[in-house]
Amino acid sequence: MPKFVIAISGSPGTGKSTLAKLLEKEGFFRLDLHDHCKEISTSYNKSKMCYDVDLKKFKSLVKKKINEHKKLVIDSHISHSLPKKWIDLCVILVCSDLKSLKKRLEKRKYSKSKVRENIDAEIFQICLVEAEENGHNVKVFDSSKMSSKTIFEKVKKYLMD
Repeated sequence: MPKFVIAISGSPGTGKSTLAKLLEKEGFFRLDLHDHCKEISTSYNKSKMCYDVDLKKFKSLVKKKINEHKKLVIDSHISHSLPKKWIDLCVILVCSDLKSLKKRLEKRKYSKSKVRENIDAEIFQICLVEAEENGHNVKVFDSSKMSSKTIFEKVKKYLMD
């Protein structure tokens, strides 16, 4: 069986983990970067209240997991930064309902500046633009216009084609 790697990316709060968990139930190994923050970061950024990821360490971790698993889903807002040759499908989740996204981020207790930073990233579609610049096979879904289950079914259909 050939390997199949899906990168799920998008601004925080757009539904990446929910989709990745559904794919995990379909036999994909889920690589959630939150589980590896300390090992792939350079330091903890107190002002942003998050870890600063070392892309070299991130890529090394992903390469290891690709070698270990036939079906892999990478759950991270930076997964679109991986090399095109490693990724079979890059799913970008967006949330066009910015009020809803803001509420999701505030529910996570993000600071006002972090909420603003992520809303701005969503407005300018940073993950999508970077994924396209990296040449990925991109599928975009709006989590404010369709349920996670619907998005999952569309991704699953794509995998079957």
